[in-house]
Amino acid sequence: MPGIGAAAAYIPRYRLPRELIAREWGGASAGGEKAVANHDEDSLTLALGAALGLAADGAPVDAVFFA
Repeated sequence: MPGIGAAAAYIPRYRLPRELIAREWGGASAGGEKAVANHDEDSLTLALGAALGLAADGAPVDAVFFA
């Protein structure tokens, strides 16, 4: 049956304090941290990280869609 069989997300491990972002932009901080990609990570490598997480259970990955 066609459809979405599974979905995954990859969240980068590096964090940037929201207080620092707010200070640089001259606004108020929402508190906490923001996940940020490393200098060598782009949308394709993040998608691959998510796909590898799905493939870890042995199921084949037929397609990757960006949303």
